[in-house]
Amino acid sequence: FFKDRLRLIPQAADDLKTLAQERITWLDEQIKDKEFICGDRFSLADIMFYCFLNFGTTVGQPLNEDNKNVVNLYNKIHSRPSASA
Repeated sequence: FFKDRLRLIPQAADDLKTLAQERITWLDEQIKDKEFICGDRFSLADIMFYCFLNFGTTVGQPLNEDNKNVVNLYNKIHSRPSASA
C-alpha cells in the first residue's frame, strides 16, 4: 500500500515499533483512572488513538495485552457503532 507513496526506511522499522510500544505502555499508566484519554468525554484523542492502534494491528504491531487500560479503552471504542461504520 505505501510502497510508492512514502519513503520507507526499513532499517528504522524495529526501533520505531519499539518506540511505539514504549509510548503505548506509558499511555496505559496515564489512563488508568479515566473513562477516556482526556477524562470523562469521548474526544478526538480517543478517535486518533483507536485509528492508530487499529492500523497497527494490520501491519504487524499487535496490542500488548499487558497494557490492560489501553486494551480496555480500545475495546470500548471498538464496540461503538461508529467504529464499524
